[in-house]
Amino acid sequence: MQASASMPSGSVVHSDYVSSVEALAVLAVKPQTLYSYVSRGMIRRICVDGKTSLYNRKDISRLKARSTARSGHGAVAGGALQWGEPVLVTGITEITENGPRYREYLALDLARKGYSYESVAEYLWTTEGINPSIQWCSDGSIFRIAPQVAALTGAYPSIHLRQLLTEIVLLLCIEHSQHHRESQIEPSLTPARALIQALCIAFGFVGPRRRFVAPGENESIASYILRAFGVDANRSQIGVLNAVLVLLVDHEFSPATFAARIAASSGVDLHSCIGAALHVHFGSALGLRCDRVEQALQAASSAHGQAGRSSLINVCPVGFSHPLYADGDPRANEILKLALSLTEHAAVSREALQTLRRIDNHQGAVSLDAALVVLCRALGLNGPVAGGLLAVSRSAGWIAHVIEQYKQDFMIRPRGKFTSTGMAADQSAA
Repeated sequence: MQASASMPSGSVVHSDYVSSVEALAVLAVKPQTLYSYVSRGMIRRICVDGKTSLYNRKDISRLKARSTARSGHGAVAGGALQWGEPVLVTGITEITENGPRYREYLALDLARKGYSYESVAEYLWTTEGINPSIQWCSDGSIFRIAPQVAALTGAYPSIHLRQLLTEIVLLLCIEHSQHHRESQIEPSLTPARALIQALCIAFGFVGPRRRFVAPGENESIASYILRAFGVDANRSQIGVLNAVLVLLVDHEFSPATFAARIAASSGVDLHSCIGAALHVHFGSALGLRCDRVEQALQAASSAHGQAGRSSLINVCPVGFSHPLYADGDPRANEILKLALSLTEHAAVSREALQTLRRIDNHQGAVSLDAALVVLCRALGLNGPVAGGLLAVSRSAGWIAHVIEQYKQDFMIRPRGKFTSTGMAADQSAA
């Protein structure tokens, strides 16, 4: 397994990487140990000019936290919350070198075989076998909240997709509470399906037409998203988007998923759990990274292309793989292939991809964020919508984790490792 990547001559040195001297000083280890960390995929490395190696600062900090934690359980806990050892038991998703595995099936295989997003979602919700014929009926609650969503977007025309999605969940939560009195533990599938369908109406309000587009009876989520946005999609485009949605359904304990499980462990309802996940998902280090890629692409195509270069390099580097995938993110690679398979927009995809690589001056693995932006351009989903697309897809995984957490029935409440600053002792001595 490769844990390093070469960097062409003249490339910009990223602040996220440090020299071997600094890495050895922080870790207090011998060079042989550092090389072992790299070969085992624990520390990412890049090569400048083919001879100078730089090491990922965050990976080093994570290993340092583990090594400085106290013995016993403390040593595990010290690094567990920073891409470290497993801390929660789940039967939903396993991260493998080939990408996420949903229970018994690799996400890549499910996407390539054409399983619908709906069938994969319910497979994770129920633990039953995959039913490829599943279709979702339109829920009346979607139509009842549509006027409020229209009023909101009318009052705030420039509302961001992330804000619209969270408001939709809040409105749906209020609407659901007025018509249902069922237990919030182990919710039925009806509100789960309605929640995802309701999220999709946001694409109609941020699309060119800026209006509510009703879901068709038994219409797939992939088809509905494209139609709501105003894309006159063919079967190939719908199939590509469906495959991407399947690839993104879940990724184990991402910060947003963890937030949903914490909320579920405290006993709140399904809608509130998904609302918590959405707020975390759109943090600057997560869902908004897609926006930064989009902004960099726009800047690069303008007279101020250098600004786009700086923006992407400093905030959202394209060329470095996900911390869990030393050889590049398999999901990103598959999404790029799918984008380029759309022959009617292949030129748009290639141009966007080439621009991103030119901005970053790197020819290595492309990040998931960049791949999603390229895909959206290929599908005609223009503007800052890639992060929202990821959120809608991931909502199925969040729901699965909420259901699982309800069943496990314990509160997630980690302990802190207190370290004194010595200030109290100094003040006492004074």
